[in-house]
Amino acid sequence: MEPYKITLACRNYDRTAAIIHGQVKPSGVDLEVTQIERPRLLFTRMFNGEFDVAEFSFAEHVYYTSRDNSDFIAIPVFPSKIFRHSFIFLNTSSKIERPEDLEGKRIAFVEWVQTAAIWIRGTLVEEYNISPKNTGWYAPQLHHWDTGGGKDEVKPRDGTTIHWLEKNGKDPFDILDSALVERKVDAIGTLVLPNSFLKGGKGIKRLFENYRDEEMSYFKKTRIFPIMHILVARKSVVEQHPDLARKLFELFVQSKRMGQEKLKRDLSLSIVWKNPYLDEEEKVFQGDPWAYGLKRNSHVVEKFLTYCYNQGVSARKMSPRDLFVPDTWDLTEESIPTRS
Repeated sequence: MEPYKITLACRNYDRTAAIIHGQVKPSGVDLEVTQIERPRLLFTRMFNGEFDVAEFSFAEHVYYTSRDNSDFIAIPVFPSKIFRHSFIFLNTSSKIERPEDLEGKRIAFVEWVQTAAIWIRGTLVEEYNISPKNTGWYAPQLHHWDTGGGKDEVKPRDGTTIHWLEKNGKDPFDILDSALVERKVDAIGTLVLPNSFLKGGKGIKRLFENYRDEEMSYFKKTRIFPIMHILVARKSVVEQHPDLARKLFELFVQSKRMGQEKLKRDLSLSIVWKNPYLDEEEKVFQGDPWAYGLKRNSHVVEKFLTYCYNQGVSARKMSPRDLFVPDTWDLTEESIPTRS
């Protein structure tokens, strides 16, 4: 039987490098891989129909799936996970010293339907008792791609009122940075370090100066390492090729294993004390923090879905299985044989 062709787009992580460089390939599939490093561009191109399979925004997948308006279905592969405590920045004139001081303040995000923003808002509310009703939440746009509409479709259930920042043709990251510097907002939750901070602006600082300790404490309490991106495939492609979802899960597991093995033995990394760092990470996580499979990540997915529902990103209550190909619900990394 002739291999069937599938187009795949993802970023180049150590966990996906073997796929991008063709070191691992799915059997019976002619896989064409496109490397895209800018998440916004990657998500938009997938949304616009350019690929069969792609790394995608967790939040956008929940948004459209909950409204029965999605062309995609997910595979429990999570290419990107990031703690977000270190991406909350303050204007020092706001007199915010502790996370609890954000109560009643103005906090802005790049988009409302953004995975990082949902995690930050949910964490501030649940872990630091910030009242959604009493706090001002701001964003310049709804989605990663600016359609200019749909804002009335988001109706938060936790008392939140969304305030929309004027765009005026500006990049949303610049809008956030300017709003913080000019005191239009008191704090921002972002994906990247703001330019004002990188340039050494004296009036801008992190909410959590000791963010590593804060993030470790959060993980020890919740066992959550926040998922940012998931792998999605077009429903029509999965229906046409019922074996594809499992083959992709196996492919990404094998690629991750190769990346982790390379990390352990690679002497070319620009990290002075690599092995002690890896040893400490192992003690904290007591296993693989990058584990794939729904079983190992169901508590993280459930928490995110709760936040999405409370914040109006999800149109209805959902369970983790609502998001994923049924044939992948019970897949685990342990079920994938190690390559010889």
